[in-house]
Amino acid sequence: MPPRMNTGPTSRVASFFLGALAALLVIVVFGQVSFAWTGVDLRLPYKIAERALVLLWIGCLAFPFGRTTLPYRFRPPDLALVLFALAAALSVLLGGGHWGDVRNLLAAIAIGWLARTLFGAPHRRGLLLHYLGGTVVLILVRELIAQPDLLLLREHNRYGLVTGNPNMLGFLFAMTSPLFLAAALGAHRARRRAAGLYFPAAVLGVLLTFSRTAAFGLALGAVITALGLERRGRALAWGALALALFLALQRPDLWTGERRPGDADRPRIVRTSLSLFSDAPILGIGFGINNIEERFPARYEALYGARLFRFHSANQLVDLLVGTGIIGTALALWWAAWVGRDALSRRRSAHGRPARIHAAGQLAALATIAAMSFAEPPLYHGKLLPILFLVLACTELPANEDE
Repeated sequence: MPPRMNTGPTSRVASFFLGALAALLVIVVFGQVSFAWTGVDLRLPYKIAERALVLLWIGCLAFPFGRTTLPYRFRPPDLALVLFALAAALSVLLGGGHWGDVRNLLAAIAIGWLARTLFGAPHRRGLLLHYLGGTVVLILVRELIAQPDLLLLREHNRYGLVTGNPNMLGFLFAMTSPLFLAAALGAHRARRRAAGLYFPAAVLGVLLTFSRTAAFGLALGAVITALGLERRGRALAWGALALALFLALQRPDLWTGERRPGDADRPRIVRTSLSLFSDAPILGIGFGINNIEERFPARYEALYGARLFRFHSANQLVDLLVGTGIIGTALALWWAAWVGRDALSRRRSAHGRPARIHAAGQLAALATIAAMSFAEPPLYHGKLLPILFLVLACTELPANEDE
């Protein structure tokens, strides 16, 4: 006789947060939702929705049923992450004046912890993959409805994307792709079929953004995931064929025409940012795009005789040095190294083909995020941030029992 489903209060609490998280992802994709109530048009931006969900979870933990249903479960890397967040807050308190990105960071961290708890139960582990896959598909559908010409794969169409800037969207598509590929290769039944939809959607998304960083991340993630297969030679051969097809479709030799001026500015941008870092090397000038934007143009003009407005340095490590100094950067690297070491350990200790592929996909997602961060700062993209921490939560979940 099959076990009876739990329909008590704890189940209803979990179901509420499952629904609320799904709604949050929809709001993140569209930026906000609008609705009329008693003749007044109300708007709910994704940042407010995200913080409201976090506060609901924290409030829920104040009650015994909340601590039983969705308890926070400490993991060793959390210590480094909390210390980094504290350093980011201190950098703004002592050096900067804009708190927006610190609040975004704290909310995204909490969303990741909520997801780790919410999807940690064995019967819910596979759901997070569907949440991420559904987000990718929703973004893709929205972009194609808004601009059907995207399918013509013309580079200038990347500037008409409506969900976010092309580099941010490319980062999102690329960092989720290893998780989808691993599930398509090694998951069980329905999840494998769903991942067979999510992975091509992520690949198409990278193609449509014409992001060089995302293209590199996509290739890196696929190679690392393929190395988790028993027949690596065949997997790498298919990968080489896919790469040849990608190059034929995308013609990266033609990408740089409209982007050469921006590429030429990158060394100057980095040098300007590092000069700001030298002003406050211990805790930085303040974490966040508004703090660097406030100081960057004048410094660039002092160095090069022209004003250039920048929100980030196109390199997460440089932005961390500028924003949080040596202390914040060291703590962030400690956290990243701890997360990576745990993923590598799970990959080495995995037994059985499905578990090995699952662990390889998790490691590949982390490697993809780390590699792309040298050309794009994920911690400074508000829309990307909660999805980033959902991906990080997904990389910590063990393989499903039926895999």
